[in-house]
Amino acid sequence: MRIEFSEGTAAEFKGVDHADVLTVSKGAYMDETMTVPEVAAMLNVTPKYVVKLILDGKLPASANADGTRTVARTDAEAYRLRAKRRGRKALKELARVSQEAGIYGKQK
Repeated sequence: MRIEFSEGTAAEFKGVDHADVLTVSKGAYMDETMTVPEVAAMLNVTPKYVVKLILDGKLPASANADGTRTVARTDAEAYRLRAKRRGRKALKELARVSQEAGIYGKQK
């Protein structure tokens, strides 16, 4: 994954969903961090699963002095886009295998 930075504000953030490029606006948005529950809500998963992603090294995070884990918003967005691509790829493969198996053939 390559990350490109462009001039702009947080409101102009946009993830480019092609060619493994994530475009991120410069500004306050770059320094923003998210808590585990916030990342979980963004990814539509449980906080426990987000902690597992962190512990497995799949999602970079840091811990505050009080032990609270935080994730950079750009890292969370990049993970979300990668997960979305994996899901699309899996769905296409499922459709291909189903068609080859004749599951969607004409009904008698």
